[in-house]
Formats: sequence, structure tokens, C-alpha cells
Amino acid sequence: MAENERRALGEDAIYFDHRGACRDALKHRRCPGRWLGVVSLGCDADGKRIRRKVYGRTKTDVKDKLKQLHEELDQGIKTSASYTVEMAVADWLDQGLDGRSAKTISTNREVLAPALELIGKIPLRELTAADVRTALTRLAATRSTRTVTIARNALTRAIRHAEANDLCGEMLPRS
Repeated sequence: MAENERRALGEDAIYFDHRGACRDALKHRRCPGRWLGVVSLGCDADGKRIRRKVYGRTKTDVKDKLKQLHEELDQGIKTSASYTVEMAVADWLDQGLDGRSAKTISTNREVLAPALELIGKIPLRELTAADVRTALTRLAATRSTRTVTIARNALTRAIRHAEANDLCGEMLPRS
């Protein structure tokens, strides 16, 4: 695209977000800052634009992230980079255990607390099986096998609850 051409309505924007003096105005190789990609999703009921942003160290990283974002949007998934494992567990404890006793809910909360100290701050979309395995292994060092099993099952249910509510893509293999 030439410099004086405008993007078509609905096209993505990719640009360099400076954080200091620009040293290479053409390629931004040694400039302090990061690349930013923006997808415009229209307007909400109040007329405010709805935009999703992705960031990366290189322009290629941003293009890849935009491609992934478009795939998620096509599937109807409303993932958020700020939606953490801790938030998913809290949602599951509040909404996913309808009809369960208060004792069941408190047991799950207590069993998950040590695991959430280890993986709770990780965004759900970035959670890996290795992260979960590491947390459960550390949990097994100080807790009983039954507690680790309950924690694993509760974590699986919390993630599946988030999947069912389109808060993340399909993460766990169904067994």
C-alpha cells in the first residue's frame, strides 16, 4: 500500500507505537517501542467504536496475531488477553456450580487456592498443559493425592465452563 492511500473500511491497521526518539523511520529496527495491530469491529449502541488491539516486537508478529484474532472472531469466540485463570475459576465457582451445597463450593475454593497462587495470573488463552502439570506437581509435594485430584478436576471444569461461555477457545482435549 502506498503511503498516501487510505485503508478500506474494516481493514486492519498496523503501525509502530514509538516510546522515544525514532532512529530508523523506515523500518523501525532500533527504535524504542512496539508494533501495534488494530481491528475495528464497528460501533456499540452508544456509537463508540469497538476495537481490538494486538501488540508485538515485530511487524510479522503482529500480522500473525491479527490472523489468529480474525480466526477467533470468525468462530465467535470473545477471548480477552486480560481474562486470567483466576477469573475463570471465580466465574465457575459463582455460576458453574448451581444447585451445589455451600460446602462443595468452599471445598473447591480451598483446594484450588494453592494452584491459583502458581497459575492464577496467567491469561487463560496462554495457559499451557505444562503450566498446569507444573502447578499440580508442586501441589502434590505438600498435599494429598485426593486434594491434587480434586484440584485437577475443578480446574478442568473451570476451563470447560469458560469454553462453554465463549471466553476462550477450546483448550483441553475432551476425554
